[in-house]
Amino acid sequence: MFAAIASGNPLQLSTEVPNSNGLQHTIVLSSTKPKSYSHISLFILPNVTFPPEFVATIYFKLSPTEEFKLFGYLSVEKPSAIFKVKLPNQHPTNPIDGLGEIDMDDDNPINNVPSNISELIIGISIEPREEAMLKLQEWKEKQQVENSNSALVVSRPGGVGNISTPGQLAKIYPLLTQELAAKIVQHAYNYLTGFLDPQGNVSIKRFDTWWDKFKTRLANDGQFLDEVTQD
Repeated sequence: MFAAIASGNPLQLSTEVPNSNGLQHTIVLSSTKPKSYSHISLFILPNVTFPPEFVATIYFKLSPTEEFKLFGYLSVEKPSAIFKVKLPNQHPTNPIDGLGEIDMDDDNPINNVPSNISELIIGISIEPREEAMLKLQEWKEKQQVENSNSALVVSRPGGVGNISTPGQLAKIYPLLTQELAAKIVQHAYNYLTGFLDPQGNVSIKRFDTWWDKFKTRLANDGQFLDEVTQD
């Protein structure tokens, strides 16, 4: 159903995963030479009629023991994709063995790919369109955050992205905005529950104190929100 070509190497067809009813496939690029990679092309075979209500999500891993990582998709409107491969610390005249960063075809990179690998395993999962596109949207939002050093940069009017209001932020990053709001509420809850009176109430002054401390800490290191959990 699918095939992949690592540049400079022969085409390799996908293999159906047993007991998956044709919904899962793998392609193992083990007989190729990673040091010669510049791009990997992945596509639906021409004789395959791909159902429009499904999407083929694409994953990869560098050994059988690793977990698959999401890295793109194919569908009836997108039957092929080219993924760029970067070798770590590669000099144009002195390439080294190993696979470096793998960029999704829309230039969203997957980082921290180690060198000196012997194979690349591509996993393909055929999923209902709505579920797959939601998963891909969540992945893209997380990639955008990770690519900015885990900091969400909000620009001034006229700046990159023209994000200047909370509403604009929520429109572009709806899932991350929900997660951010939940983290803030949970942080306030964790703090204020330590000051409950016998009737279960908290003085508004305690809330004001929390808010002042929260703003100061947010300005100094916003990543502390990643550590907020339910008590």
